[in-house]
Amino acid sequence: MDWKRILIGKWSWKRPFYSLISIYLMLVFVAVFFADRIIFIPPPPSYRSDLPGLELIESPEGEVTAVLHLKAEPDKPTLLFSHGNAEDLGDWLPVFGEWHSKGLGVIAYDYPGYGHSSGTASEASCERSISCVRNHLKFNAVPESSVVIVGRSVGSGPSVWLASEMNAKALILISPFTSAFNVAFPLPFPILPRDRFPNLQRIRTISTPLLIIHGENDEVIPFTHGEQLFAASPSNTKEFFAIPGAGHNDLFDVAGEEIIERVANFALK
Repeated sequence: MDWKRILIGKWSWKRPFYSLISIYLMLVFVAVFFADRIIFIPPPPSYRSDLPGLELIESPEGEVTAVLHLKAEPDKPTLLFSHGNAEDLGDWLPVFGEWHSKGLGVIAYDYPGYGHSSGTASEASCERSISCVRNHLKFNAVPESSVVIVGRSVGSGPSVWLASEMNAKALILISPFTSAFNVAFPLPFPILPRDRFPNLQRIRTISTPLLIIHGENDEVIPFTHGEQLFAASPSNTKEFFAIPGAGHNDLFDVAGEEIIERVANFALK
């Protein structure tokens, strides 16, 4: 008895082709319906809802965004900070304190489902959250020309989007990606529909002063993503700060003081 033929079937040149099509269709299904669940991984809240300076702001759609606002000294800029994945604004309180001690304002928020923000994170809901922060600054008479947008990792997505929507003082990206899908599929052309946060496409329209900070050994978002974004930016004022020996999650362990200083100095220019 030919067990090989029974188990595997009759060979055909069409079989690898059909297999590739099946795999691609499964990837498309995941990209369309489950990408947000894979991209966003909210941890348990690292801070209490009574954190000093925290406000829970409800949008007209009924979404609640947790916003922490440390106000700037007169004539000093405000950093609008979007954090990375698997963390919330509470994880960044020591860094915020360092920037605030230099006179800078800091306003940070949590994506839907993170910290004490309600809802579920997606590209659209994160953009609504950062728009809520923008409106909060307007309400508090903080001019957009004094706002420095800062995005770390997945936070580069809403940050680049907001920079394309307003005339900010500057844009600072820490360990950014060219797009969410390009992290998983590093190809020179898109292969899946409905990519999330097309930073490379958007940054080509942003002439805001730009600072990019990236670890040379980043194992999550390759260093080349930062390089591509820097090359694509049309800004006449841009800087690239490469950190040797630093990966993705240990970036501030390797060069935390340098990053804090570099961000503050760039914001104060």
